[in-house]
Amino acid sequence: MTMDADIAPGATPLPESGWELRVGRGSGDRPALEVHTGDGLIDVAVAGGRGAALVRGAVRGRGFSVAWGQLPPGGEVLVEFRSGDTSRAVTAVTVAGAFWAAEAPGRFREVVVTTAVDREAYRLRRFR
Repeated sequence: MTMDADIAPGATPLPESGWELRVGRGSGDRPALEVHTGDGLIDVAVAGGRGAALVRGAVRGRGFSVAWGQLPPGGEVLVEFRSGDTSRAVTAVTVAGAFWAAEAPGRFREVVVTTAVDREAYRLRRFR
């Protein structure tokens, strides 16, 4: 897990995974979400980009599950991690007013993200 002293200035830490979210700049000076693990950068999403997805990525690691994506119009998402009969609703953090991310302790198989007009289920990939 990343220690607070190691968090980059302006980064949003994810305490369960030890990952951090950073804001970068994409084309057209649009905000970009950078997802960093202890091993480095694993994803970059640019706000308003082509094919912007409500759920951009979702993984399960050793003892944690993480999902992230682009905020919909209205800017609210409800996030629920699921596995079999177990489910856990979690509060998503907002990053740069354009993205969301959520994490939960445990190894879940699916994340369901609900907005005012949409609902999307996404299978978590294993992360080593």
